[in-house]
Amino acid sequence: MTLEDLFDICQDLELRQAKLYASFALLLGDVDERIARFWERMSTEEWQHFILVDFGRALCIEAFGKDTIISTEDKDESTSLITALPDISIEKITDALSSHELKLESGKISLDEAFEIAIDIEGSEADTIYMYLLSIIRKAIQESNQPYLMNRIVQVEKDMVSHVDGLVQAAQKFGKDTSLIRKAHRLREEHG
Repeated sequence: MTLEDLFDICQDLELRQAKLYASFALLLGDVDERIARFWERMSTEEWQHFILVDFGRALCIEAFGKDTIISTEDKDESTSLITALPDISIEKITDALSSHELKLESGKISLDEAFEIAIDIEGSEADTIYMYLLSIIRKAIQESNQPYLMNRIVQVEKDMVSHVDGLVQAAQKFGKDTSLIRKAHRLREEHG
Protein backbone atom coordinates (compact mmCIF):
# COMPACT_ATOMS: atom_id res chain seq x y z
CA MET A 1 0.00 0.00 0.00
CA THR A 2 1.27 3.49 -0.78
CA LEU A 3 1.16 6.57 1.41
CA GLU A 4 -1.36 8.05 -1.04
CA ASP A 5 -3.60 4.96 -0.68
CA LEU A 6 -3.58 5.23 3.11
CA PHE A 7 -4.50 8.91 3.01
CA ASP A 8 -7.39 8.05 0.65
CA ILE A 9 -8.62 5.31 3.01
CA CYS A 10 -8.39 7.55 6.06
CA GLN A 11 -10.23 10.40 4.36
CA ASP A 12 -12.98 8.04 3.25
CA LEU A 13 -13.39 6.74 6.81
CA GLU A 14 -13.51 10.24 8.29
CA LEU A 15 -16.06 11.37 5.70
CA ARG A 16 -18.29 8.36 6.30
CA GLN A 17 -18.12 8.88 10.06
CA ALA A 18 -19.00 12.57 9.67
CA LYS A 19 -22.02 11.64 7.55
CA LEU A 20 -23.12 8.99 10.03
CA TYR A 21 -23.02 11.43 12.94
CA ALA A 22 -24.82 14.10 10.88
CA SER A 23 -27.54 11.52 10.16
CA PHE A 24 -27.86 10.82 13.88
CA ALA A 25 -28.42 14.55 14.44
CA LEU A 26 -31.24 14.55 11.89
CA LEU A 27 -32.79 11.29 12.97
CA LEU A 28 -32.55 11.76 16.75
CA GLY A 29 -32.60 15.55 17.04
CA ASP A 30 -36.32 15.70 17.67
CA VAL A 31 -35.76 13.87 20.98
CA ASP A 32 -33.90 16.83 22.48
CA GLU A 33 -32.15 19.85 20.92
CA ARG A 34 -29.06 19.11 23.04
CA ILE A 35 -28.83 15.68 21.44
CA ALA A 36 -29.01 17.21 17.96
CA ARG A 37 -26.23 19.67 18.84
CA PHE A 38 -24.07 16.87 20.28
CA TRP A 39 -24.28 14.77 17.10
CA GLU A 40 -23.71 17.87 14.96
CA ARG A 41 -20.55 18.59 16.96
CA MET A 42 -19.36 15.00 16.56
CA SER A 43 -19.94 15.28 12.80
CA THR A 44 -18.09 18.60 12.63
CA GLU A 45 -15.12 17.12 14.47
CA GLU A 46 -14.96 14.25 11.98
CA TRP A 47 -15.04 16.79 9.13
CA GLN A 48 -12.13 18.55 10.81
CA HIS A 49 -10.25 15.23 10.85
CA PHE A 50 -10.99 14.87 7.13
CA ILE A 51 -9.56 18.35 6.47
CA LEU A 52 -6.48 17.70 8.59
CA VAL A 53 -5.81 14.46 6.72
CA ASP A 54 -5.97 16.42 3.46
CA PHE A 55 -3.60 19.05 4.87
CA GLY A 56 -1.24 16.33 6.07
CA ARG A 57 -1.42 14.56 2.73
CA ALA A 58 0.09 17.59 0.98
CA LEU A 59 2.91 17.83 3.53
CA CYS A 60 3.69 14.12 3.37
CA ILE A 61 3.60 13.93 -0.42
CA GLU A 62 6.05 16.83 -0.56
CA ALA A 63 8.34 15.26 2.04
CA PHE A 64 8.16 11.57 1.07
CA GLY A 65 6.44 11.28 -2.33
CA LYS A 66 2.99 9.87 -3.08
CA ASP A 67 4.29 6.49 -4.17
CA THR A 68 6.10 5.79 -0.91
CA ILE A 69 5.29 2.25 0.16
CA ILE A 70 3.84 1.80 3.62
CA SER A 71 5.37 -1.26 5.17
CA THR A 72 3.60 -3.52 7.64
CA GLU A 73 6.93 -4.78 8.94
CA ASP A 74 9.27 -2.85 11.19
CA LYS A 75 12.43 -1.86 9.41
CA ASP A 76 15.55 -0.19 10.62
CA GLU A 77 14.38 3.27 11.79
CA SER A 78 17.66 4.83 10.72
CA THR A 79 17.00 3.99 7.06
CA SER A 80 13.31 4.88 6.89
CA LEU A 81 11.48 7.98 8.02
CA ILE A 82 8.12 6.22 7.83
CA THR A 83 7.47 3.65 10.51
CA ALA A 84 5.55 0.47 9.80
CA LEU A 85 1.78 0.62 9.74
CA PRO A 86 0.35 -1.12 12.82
CA ASP A 87 -1.20 -4.52 12.19
CA ILE A 88 -4.80 -3.59 11.40
CA SER A 89 -7.51 -4.89 9.10
CA ILE A 90 -8.80 -2.13 6.87
CA GLU A 91 -11.43 -4.54 5.55
CA LYS A 92 -12.69 -5.15 9.10
CA ILE A 93 -12.91 -1.37 9.70
CA THR A 94 -14.82 -0.70 6.47
CA ASP A 95 -17.11 -3.71 6.96
CA ALA A 96 -18.06 -2.52 10.45
CA LEU A 97 -18.71 0.99 9.16
CA SER A 98 -20.86 -0.41 6.32
CA SER A 99 -22.85 -2.42 8.87
CA HIS A 100 -23.48 0.74 10.91
CA GLU A 101 -24.55 2.63 7.77
CA LEU A 102 -27.01 -0.15 6.87
CA LYS A 103 -28.49 -0.05 10.35
CA LEU A 104 -28.96 3.69 10.02
CA GLU A 105 -30.57 3.32 6.58
CA SER A 106 -33.31 1.24 8.18
CA GLY A 107 -34.45 4.48 9.81
CA LYS A 108 -35.09 2.72 13.09
CA ILE A 109 -32.34 3.50 15.53
CA SER A 110 -32.57 4.43 19.17
CA LEU A 111 -30.38 6.93 20.93
CA ASP A 112 -28.64 4.14 22.85
CA GLU A 113 -27.99 2.31 19.58
CA ALA A 114 -26.48 5.50 18.15
CA PHE A 115 -24.21 5.78 21.19
CA GLU A 116 -23.27 2.10 20.81
CA ILE A 117 -22.30 2.73 17.18
CA ALA A 118 -20.30 5.85 18.07
CA ILE A 119 -18.44 4.01 20.84
CA ASP A 120 -17.66 1.22 18.39
CA ILE A 121 -16.42 3.70 15.77
CA GLU A 122 -14.32 5.72 18.18
CA GLY A 123 -12.80 2.55 19.62
CA SER A 124 -12.10 0.98 16.25
CA GLU A 125 -8.84 0.65 14.41
CA ALA A 126 -9.91 3.59 12.22
CA ASP A 127 -8.48 5.78 14.98
CA THR A 128 -5.25 3.79 14.70
CA ILE A 129 -4.97 4.80 11.04
CA TYR A 130 -5.68 8.43 11.87
CA MET A 131 -3.12 8.51 14.69
CA TYR A 132 -0.57 6.68 12.51
CA LEU A 133 -0.99 9.32 9.81
CA LEU A 134 -0.59 12.05 12.44
CA SER A 135 2.80 10.51 13.31
CA ILE A 136 3.78 10.56 9.63
CA ILE A 137 2.59 14.17 9.36
CA ARG A 138 4.80 15.02 12.35
CA LYS A 139 7.80 13.56 10.51
CA ALA A 140 6.89 15.48 7.35
CA ILE A 141 6.77 18.70 9.38
CA GLN A 142 10.23 17.95 10.75
CA GLU A 143 11.53 17.08 7.26
CA SER A 144 10.12 20.26 5.75
CA ASN A 145 11.59 22.36 8.57
CA GLN A 146 8.24 23.96 9.41
CA PRO A 147 8.17 23.52 13.20
CA TYR A 148 5.43 26.14 13.59
CA LEU A 149 3.01 23.54 12.16
CA MET A 150 3.71 21.18 15.06
CA ASN A 151 1.37 23.16 17.32
CA ARG A 152 -1.47 22.25 14.99
CA ILE A 153 -0.73 18.54 15.38
CA VAL A 154 -0.45 18.81 19.16
CA GLN A 155 -3.85 20.54 19.23
CA VAL A 156 -5.36 17.80 17.07
CA GLU A 157 -4.12 15.15 19.50
CA LYS A 158 -5.70 17.05 22.40
CA ASP A 159 -8.91 17.38 20.39
CA MET A 160 -9.02 13.59 19.96
CA VAL A 161 -9.20 13.17 23.73
CA SER A 162 -11.84 15.89 23.93
CA HIS A 163 -13.82 14.19 21.14
CA VAL A 164 -14.01 10.95 23.13
CA ASP A 165 -14.72 12.82 26.38
CA GLY A 166 -17.69 14.53 24.72
CA LEU A 167 -19.04 11.15 23.64
CA VAL A 168 -18.67 9.75 27.16
CA GLN A 169 -20.38 12.76 28.73
CA ALA A 170 -23.27 12.61 26.28
CA ALA A 171 -23.71 8.87 26.81
CA GLN A 172 -23.84 9.47 30.57
CA LYS A 173 -26.26 12.35 30.24
CA PHE A 174 -28.65 10.95 27.64
CA GLY A 175 -28.06 7.19 27.55
CA LYS A 176 -30.28 4.81 29.44
CA ASP A 177 -28.24 1.61 29.23
CA THR A 178 -25.74 1.29 32.10
CA SER A 179 -23.60 -1.25 30.19
CA LEU A 180 -23.32 1.32 27.40
CA ILE A 181 -22.08 3.93 29.86
CA ARG A 182 -19.49 1.47 31.16
CA LYS A 183 -18.33 0.85 27.56
CA ALA A 184 -18.01 4.60 27.10
CA HIS A 185 -15.84 4.85 30.21
CA ARG A 186 -13.61 2.00 28.99
CA LEU A 187 -13.22 3.86 25.70
CA ARG A 188 -12.11 6.97 27.60
CA GLU A 189 -9.54 4.92 29.54
CA GLU A 190 -8.16 3.52 26.25
CA HIS A 191 -7.85 7.03 24.78
CA GLY A 192 -6.63 8.71 27.98
